[in-house]
Amino acid sequence: MRLRRRPLAAALPALLLAAACTLGGCGARDGGSGTAAGAGAAGAARATDSGRDAGPPRAAAPSLYELAFPLTDASGRERRLEEFRGRPFVAGMIYTRCTSVCPRITADLQALDRALPSGVRARTRFLLFSLDPARDTPAALAAFAREHGLDPARWTLLAAGPDDMRTLAAVLDVRFRPDAGGEIAHSAVIVVVDRAGVIRFRQVGLTGDPAPLVAAVRAAE
Repeated sequence: MRLRRRPLAAALPALLLAAACTLGGCGARDGGSGTAAGAGAAGAARATDSGRDAGPPRAAAPSLYELAFPLTDASGRERRLEEFRGRPFVAGMIYTRCTSVCPRITADLQALDRALPSGVRARTRFLLFSLDPARDTPAALAAFAREHGLDPARWTLLAAGPDDMRTLAAVLDVRFRPDAGGEIAHSAVIVVVDRAGVIRFRQVGLTGDPAPLVAAVRAAE
């Protein structure tokens, strides 16, 4: 897997500061809350560790597609977020060695997938971004996808370089902290992104009820 750092677009200087703040982030939480995020890629209110929203909105990027750094998918192919323009997608951050929060995030997304109306389902993609790019090789991403029965036609697993991963986590408002044992404590965040790359909804925590996410996906079309 080829991982290299690329400079961000000049329109995104605030994300560099946000990325550094992410490392102060936080353990996973089970309580869920949803928030509209129409202001842009980082436009939803900052989520606290309790899963509720507090504080002013972060500086907004007009679109996730302004993040031009490379990612590597489960087949070893280099990708860009720009490739997903034109259809809504739902995204989360996981790492393949995780045995707690990540399988639950994946299961919640699969429940959402099953709950979508057929026409909406056909137009919606699912993206899972790695929090552990050093170990989440294409082979590891492919094995995770097979283990969880993720259809490669509609589900894409991606790993960025370490610095770019931290920027992406800041934009998605995913808080994480690696520990000495190699595990990563992280918040269970699911985001709904519209066809232009703008985050329209963010859910913090796992609820088991796909209805808010179904509504958010339908509104993002």
